[in-house]
Parts: sequence; structure tokens; C-alpha cells
Amino acid sequence: MSSTVPYVGRDLPVTDVAAHFLWEYRPDGEGRYEVTGECPACRCPMTKVWPYGQHTTAKGPFSRRQRPDDDDGPWYTKCTCASWHVNRPDGLDRGCGAGFWIAFPPNGLPR
Repeated sequence: MSSTVPYVGRDLPVTDVAAHFLWEYRPDGEGRYEVTGECPACRCPMTKVWPYGQHTTAKGPFSRRQRPDDDDGPWYTKCTCASWHVNRPDGLDRGCGAGFWIAFPPNGLPR
């Protein structure tokens, strides 16, 4: 699959939170959250995985907490689409370079 959107490293503002993502909790192993939807920048399908208890903070870097439900989101991610984007840097095989925020589901994180 390819996209007409070229690779451009940029972050969308936290005021443009992506709300159309499906959140699933996968309990196998230590557990993880899988979030699936469409990148708001390139419109390609993507999935982001966060290990249970490890997620992003307001500034974007990872921090570890005991209970992820203590955080009400949104969580920050970079695009992880599998589409090919013109000008993507060597060594990167996924994404369009966009960073954005994903809103929590209205009823909180799934369990």
C-alpha cells in the first residue's frame, strides 16, 4: 500500500485529539492495550500497542505507573502505518512522521 502523503515529521497539537480509534485490552502475557484506527495526518490504517502500565504523559515520553486508569488521557503516539511515504528517512519502515494524541474511550480504558 502507498500513500500520496509524503513523510513529514510533525506533531499535531493536543487540541486536535484523534477520537475515532478502537481500544482493546489484550490480557495475554503481562497485558497490553492495542489501539487501532486511521492516522489523522495521512489517513492510513494503523495500530499502536502500549504495554499495560506503560504509557505516555502530557509531554509524550514514556513513564511507568502502576495503574493506567489513573490517567484520563489522551495518550501521544507517532503514526505506525505500513504505507510507503515519499521521503521517509532510511531505517524507518513505518509511519508518515506525524505525532498526535489519541483520546480515551468515553467509558474509560477497557479491562
